[in-house]
Amino acid sequence: MVKDELGRDAVILHTKRYRKGGLLGFKSKEIVEVTAAVDDTPRRPRVKLPKSVKPAAAVLPTPSVRPPAVLAQYKTAGTEAGVTLAQSADLAARLSGIPAEETFIPIQPVAPATLVPPIAPISAEIPAAAAAPMAPPRVIRAEQPAPLEPAAAEHRQAQDTEKIQALEQELVQMKAMLEQVISQKQEDPETVTLQDTMQEQEISEAVLQDMIRNMPAGDILSETGSERAFKALSDYLHDALKMSDGIILKDGRPKIVALIGTTGVGKTTTLAKIAAKFVLERGVSAALITADTYRISAVDQLKTYSDIIGLPLEIVYSPAELKTAIRKFRNKQLILIDTAGRSQRNDYQMQELQEFLEAEPEIEKHLVLSATTKSRDALNILERFSVCKPDRVLFTKTDETTSLGFIVNLLFDKRITLSYLTNGQSVPDDIAPASSEILAKLLLR
Repeated sequence: MVKDELGRDAVILHTKRYRKGGLLGFKSKEIVEVTAAVDDTPRRPRVKLPKSVKPAAAVLPTPSVRPPAVLAQYKTAGTEAGVTLAQSADLAARLSGIPAEETFIPIQPVAPATLVPPIAPISAEIPAAAAAPMAPPRVIRAEQPAPLEPAAAEHRQAQDTEKIQALEQELVQMKAMLEQVISQKQEDPETVTLQDTMQEQEISEAVLQDMIRNMPAGDILSETGSERAFKALSDYLHDALKMSDGIILKDGRPKIVALIGTTGVGKTTTLAKIAAKFVLERGVSAALITADTYRISAVDQLKTYSDIIGLPLEIVYSPAELKTAIRKFRNKQLILIDTAGRSQRNDYQMQELQEFLEAEPEIEKHLVLSATTKSRDALNILERFSVCKPDRVLFTKTDETTSLGFIVNLLFDKRITLSYLTNGQSVPDDIAPASSEILAKLLLR
């Protein structure tokens, strides 16, 4: 590959093998990194100097001086000895906190008077091309750092020492943790780790890698059923995702909430659950409005719930009627609006829903999605319903699927806020305000 890209005169300066991805070497891929260079200076014929000619005094060019490790790489041209030496140099650079490409320091120009004494007559064949320095490899930057004051240098040295000690401690912890996991696997091959469970739940690779980076060392490999795994997962979800803890009431004016979404996701049942929670458990004054006049028996279903809970119900057919109904219930603390299911692929229905919701700018819109929806379809629904500007997303039917990873993936990628999770048809029991603990339990069940 080097010869194909740089030509047959290319020289391999450095070869490094390392592993990328996975965790502590598990399921990682081997990467081979090759550094090569080529002398692009045109070759010239050899020149023979007569004995009587002396070179004129002049300021010599200032080639970059490379450390012995780099010179060895040139000499060995990628042999095993050179590779070993290069890897040692890379490790030293990483421990010191200085990038390897910044460790090459150029020679400073010197005045002619300080040059070496007059040179004796030369009698040898000198390759003309040898006088020109080889073009530096692409990874080398010949920059000279500014000199540090003694106090600053001492502070820098102390920081470097702390970094090295912290790195050593982390390596010791990771080694001990890895030994523990390996021992655990040998004793009980059936042990399921938190990482195994997240992969089984179809958590995306991007989210999984973010978990590994942000969880305390070793927690991702803790046993799924342990308290450690639950705490690590719930803490991560709390920090990584946005959750609203349900509907938050306002002081002095009604909170208006509308549930929107496709057909068959459980909007009406979810509306009844929310109403029952607020009225029966918290004593909140509420009212129901339904615009779902398309589905047969939809109004009757909500009217049955309103009679059981003891709530007034208003049926509306247009944006104007919606505004009138909201004014009628202005003395209530909570107004819940049920809308007709809409297909995200029907542009006319989406426009009709958008115009309906624009009748009242204070409506808080919750997009209802089923946990049984395919990940690809859920992304499409979220994109098409964005014309209605949903403020929250609500997931139903979490009890009807064994894989909930796409919920985490969606919340992580789109940064939308989760409001509720439902896990059954019982009213009002099978609903819970969004929290990292509830979501963690669902993922680990």
